[in-house]
Amino acid sequence: MNEQMLILVDDNDNELGTAPRSECHSGAGKRHRAFVVILINNKGELLLQHRVGKKLGGDRWDVSATSHVLAGEDYDSAAKRSMKHELGIDFSRSLTDCGAFIYTEHYGDSSENEFCRTLAGEWNNGFFPNREEMSEAKFVPLAEVIEDMKKDATHKKYTKWFYLSMEKFLQHPASKGFLK
Repeated sequence: MNEQMLILVDDNDNELGTAPRSECHSGAGKRHRAFVVILINNKGELLLQHRVGKKLGGDRWDVSATSHVLAGEDYDSAAKRSMKHELGIDFSRSLTDCGAFIYTEHYGDSSENEFCRTLAGEWNNGFFPNREEMSEAKFVPLAEVIEDMKKDATHKKYTKWFYLSMEKFLQHPASKGFLK
């Protein structure tokens, strides 16, 4: 299988070229496009996944789906690919763009160095977790997650980008429709 080619960007999401995924995560990393998907049902519950330990940022709770934008993709098509791969979801509606943030985190000889877009949508159907990606997935009341985040002073329960993406989501007017 060929290695994924990721889109290199500057701090303003302007394309600078492409690089193999392994190069983008080696050493200090190369800034590349990524995204998170926050799925909430009509009960105001957030779909969380618990990342498997072998993945960067693993063994922590995370957003509904997350990945990179591959060469030739836009954010929307990449998000739909990721939801299908990670959760077995065929998502056909549009997602709300809640803003973006720059994220870096080091893991030994590897790093995340991403321009990360926060996308949100409603999902009221089932899902089929890919066990290579996550050990568990479940809906949790959004209000409960927000309170739990406030109590997690060490920021170890959730991924670092979870906190950043939730901040973007909760600042966006669309989030008000999901709070029950």
